[in-house]
Amino acid sequence: MNIEQLEHIVEVAKYQSISKAAEVLHITQSGLSLSITALEKELDLKIFYRSRAGAIPTDSGKEIIKKSMEALNKIRELKEEAYFQAHAITGDLRFEGMPGVMPTLVRTVAFLKKKYPSLNIEMSEKGSFEIIENFKQNKVDMGFVALTQEMLQEKIGVDFEAIIKGKMVVCVGKKSSLSNRKKIHPQELVKETFILYKDDYVDQFMEALTKSFGHAQVLCTTNNSYAIEKALTEDVAITIGHDYSFINHPLIMSGELVTLEIMPYPQQEVYFGWLNKRNDQLSVLSKQIIQFFKQDLTRSDTF
Repeated sequence: MNIEQLEHIVEVAKYQSISKAAEVLHITQSGLSLSITALEKELDLKIFYRSRAGAIPTDSGKEIIKKSMEALNKIRELKEEAYFQAHAITGDLRFEGMPGVMPTLVRTVAFLKKKYPSLNIEMSEKGSFEIIENFKQNKVDMGFVALTQEMLQEKIGVDFEAIIKGKMVVCVGKKSSLSNRKKIHPQELVKETFILYKDDYVDQFMEALTKSFGHAQVLCTTNNSYAIEKALTEDVAITIGHDYSFINHPLIMSGELVTLEIMPYPQQEVYFGWLNKRNDQLSVLSKQIIQFFKQDLTRSDTF
């Protein structure tokens, strides 16, 4: 048994096809088939039911494939750790994140700086579309953004790893007459005064809302999150934003701000995640960053 054989059965299980797996692995179909047969013989059990229709894992095979995936992940981690030991991670790392992600970015920077003290890190907050453009122009190394299903299907020309799905919600201060509610009808929104974050998704949402229900009064548009928080807590205006932007926000946690579902109102599903690059050093860092983010999202004591 060797690592290649484990990779072989994992790929065949993924595509349920020896021909497709062989193409991805850049080996011949006969070579792949012989590799699997040899492993089955060594383990004394059948891993796949093979036919012209494809290769389907047996019940025993499913367990072997699961263990193989776990083993390959551990081997990958071992190689990454060896890379860290052999290569000092230095240079500059530039982050950009959409509103709401900055607290987690700060914790991520602290995590990275502790592990790689020679790494210089720069971070800033921007709207998703601006981050995507900056990423394409190599002005930033990683970016946390929101992408619609349509954009994912269109392949926008960047590597993207989704972490969670979300939608747009309304956020108000606890002094607002709306703060004791869980949801709001879109027709009610046009009667309110808004302060909006400068973001293409927010602009699109407001355009669609205006088209369907009439013009809403906008106090101002800004990329200053503090200004928006101030307007909400003083009940000067309400805002609309991605639900992710408010997850574990300190003012949400303290009860100073409240989010409301917009219902009934059809919305495109939005995926939140990381734009990242494929070069060796950044690839290694991005995996750690994404893993840290996933863990951070599940923490109940985030702030």
